[in-house]
Amino acid sequence: MRLSKKGFNNVLIFGILTVIFIFNFGHKLLPSSKKDQQTVINKALTIVEIKTPDFSIKRSGRGWISVPKLGLSNQQLSKIVHTWQTLLLQKHASPIQSKNPFIIQIYTANKDQSVTVKLIQYGKNYLLQIDKKNTLLLNSQQLPLFLGR
Repeated sequence: MRLSKKGFNNVLIFGILTVIFIFNFGHKLLPSSKKDQQTVINKALTIVEIKTPDFSIKRSGRGWISVPKLGLSNQQLSKIVHTWQTLLLQKHASPIQSKNPFIIQIYTANKDQSVTVKLIQYGKNYLLQIDKKNTLLLNSQQLPLFLGR
């Protein structure tokens, strides 16, 4: 059984349309875990200071300094700041109320007000509560990447 010229053209057109469909909508067909992940601070913002109750990391020219000194190099401080904007964390279902959260304020050049992040212990892990709607799960191995400890 052979296809006629018209039948072959129809098969070819259908095949091309299928390939176009897969290229345009293929990412929506596969389950994506990126939707359930986000960074703490948007990459578009420029961090100028990270302030905790124990220490602060401030921009100094092109580098970073810590007050009081944490004994970390400029490169290590830069890596901590970079982590706040690049490490993807799993979203947590709902915010948790804590009596004594560890408050971290992140000042950016793009906003007048700081971004307040509450660090809450959650079993062996931690939660970073950005606002009432955004809470991210942080495991205990990732904590030093954010605080340098």
